[in-house]
Amino acid sequence: MESFRFDPNTVSVEDLIRLGFSEKQAAALDRYRASGGRFRRKADFAKSFVVADSVYRRLEGFIDIPKVDLNRADSAALDDLPGIGAWYAKRILEYRAELGGYSFAEQLMDIYRFDREKFDALADLVCCSPPAPFALWSLPADSLQRHPYIRSRQAARSIVLFREHTPREGWTVAALGEAGILPPEDAARLARCAIAPP
Repeated sequence: MESFRFDPNTVSVEDLIRLGFSEKQAAALDRYRASGGRFRRKADFAKSFVVADSVYRRLEGFIDIPKVDLNRADSAALDDLPGIGAWYAKRILEYRAELGGYSFAEQLMDIYRFDREKFDALADLVCCSPPAPFALWSLPADSLQRHPYIRSRQAARSIVLFREHTPREGWTVAALGEAGILPPEDAARLARCAIAPP
């Protein structure tokens, strides 16, 4: 009986046996996965009828279920998350393109009808790899306008004017908010994004 790190969604039958499962138990877990079953959390693995409490206690620290990376996942991986169907998976991908990549998982709640309850149901299952930094301090107005936290032509033009009339050391998102160029809520969200240095 061995103990080593494993993902219960991909571990081989042979390795399940090495972990202490009988051939019959390992085969049952493999059949569950083959039929579309998935372990999203460690607790899901614990609930499997072939995983005894004592076995789970011994293996809990070795279970390694990768989180879904919001910046790399395809629609199928997103669709597999709890409460996310095809419509939300599509919107998550569309919004990722608008943002240039998610900087923090809470940005999902910017999506229409994606509320706190829906987010809390999957918050521990997702992560964000670093996106390409947003070139706030160099893009022209028409490109700035496309960002969801800037949106308006007037705000985008004001950012360009701000850059032209403010010393470089004063170029901060907080300064954009203080100048009234961005509403406080949008400035706060933009400040949490990955932004290329001036």
